[in-house]
Order: sequence, then C-alpha cells, then structure tokens
Amino acid sequence: MTNDDIRTALARELDLWAEAGRTATLWWRDDDAVAPSPALDRLRDAAAGVPVSLAVIPAGATPELAEELRRWPGVSVLQHGLSHANHETPPAKKTELGSARRVEAVLADLAEGWRLLRPFDSLPVLVPPWNRIAADVAARLPALGYVGLSTFNARPRPCPVPGLVQVNTHVDVIDWRGGGGFAGTGTVIGALVRHLAARRTGAADPDEATGLLTHHLVHDDPCRRFLDRFLAAASEHPAVRWLDAPALFGSPSPRCPP
Repeated sequence: MTNDDIRTALARELDLWAEAGRTATLWWRDDDAVAPSPALDRLRDAAAGVPVSLAVIPAGATPELAEELRRWPGVSVLQHGLSHANHETPPAKKTELGSARRVEAVLADLAEGWRLLRPFDSLPVLVPPWNRIAADVAARLPALGYVGLSTFNARPRPCPVPGLVQVNTHVDVIDWRGGGGFAGTGTVIGALVRHLAARRTGAADPDEATGLLTHHLVHDDPCRRFLDRFLAAASEHPAVRWLDAPALFGSPSPRCPP
C-alpha cells in the first residue's frame, strides 16, 4: 500500500463518521518498555504529538526510563504485570496473571509491581502480559486500587467488574504467529477499518476507542515506515480524535462505579 492507498482506505470509513457528525476516537498503547533505547526514541519521534500509553514492565524498569519519560509530553505509564514471566505449562498459552497460581500470589505480584512503578507516576491501569488475565484476578483489581484494564480485541462490556473500566486495543502491527515482523499495511489497515465500521454500525461498543497496539523493541523498518504514514494520515482527518490514557481511564470512572 502507498501513502495514497492508506489515506484512501482510511478516508472511506472516516468520511462516514464525519457525515454522521461523529468522532472516531483512537488511542495508542505500546508494550514492554523497560529502559531508554534507540527504539523508544524512534517511537517518540513517530508520535509527534499523538498521545502514547506506555505499558512498562515494573521488574525490569530502570530509573533512567522514569527520567526519560518525564521529558516526554503526552506519554502515560500503565502497569504491564510484574516481570512478564509465564507461569503456565504448555500447551496452555503464556500467561503471567492466569490461573496456574493462587489468586493471592498473583495479587501480591501486582502489588509489588505497583510499588516498583512509584517513580513513574503511573496510572492505576493494568495491562496483562500477553493480554491475558484470570477472571478471579480481574475481579479483585478494584480492591487493589486499579481503575482500568486493557487487553486485546473488542471488549464484551465497558465494566468487567464494578469500579473497573476496560478499554482494549484492536489493531496489532506485529505478525507474532508469522515470526514477529511487520504484519503488513493491508492487514493492519483492514483491522483498523473493521473495528471502526463495527463501532459505527453498532456491531461493537461504539464508545470503545479503537486501539493501536505496538511493541517498539521489535519494530522493523517496514513497521516504522507504516507508523509514520498511518499517524500522519489518521491525524489529518477531521473525524479523528486521539485520546490519552487519563481520558480513557479517568478515575473515578462515571460509567463503572464501585
């Protein structure tokens, strides 16, 4: 796809939002941050004012990253589990916050992760590694002080439990099953347009902002070129509004009372 192809594919759907007098809300979550790096620098350059919600792995996060992020306007820090460690046994899918351990042990990990993130002024929003979390763990999150949860795919409901709002991502730029490279412009734009169309037509929750998911540490050159072109094309359309994490997970959420 060329720049014009991206603009055309996006514009076709976004024009429908504009004609209906509606705003297509988008947000951007990037996972697995632990330290300053050239890859993180490139992500910040690509953002160019678009707000980024950075899921930081507490156990690996460095003081230098906290210092770096204080100089990045528009970035919000979310908690990415504790150490991004898998506790499941194959063939079960990788999960850090799953059912392989007692709920109390998982919650203790989360409390330790929250403590480690104090220097980051992070939001009380949990991003489970591999986007997986056991239901009985999620149910206890408000008691630990969390107000938000973010995984992948369209949310089944805005409030999975009282006091907790869920806002997911829906468009992954990485082809994990195919080896970890860029998923391809057609695939990524297709997923984006499908979720926007589902929201517009009522097939998906119209109030859940469409989420872009990236992992800056594994971006290759095609992925970085795509992000540059996509962010420019999306941001110039009048129907689009990018939301930051405080707007998405503001505490207390009026839609998800305790």
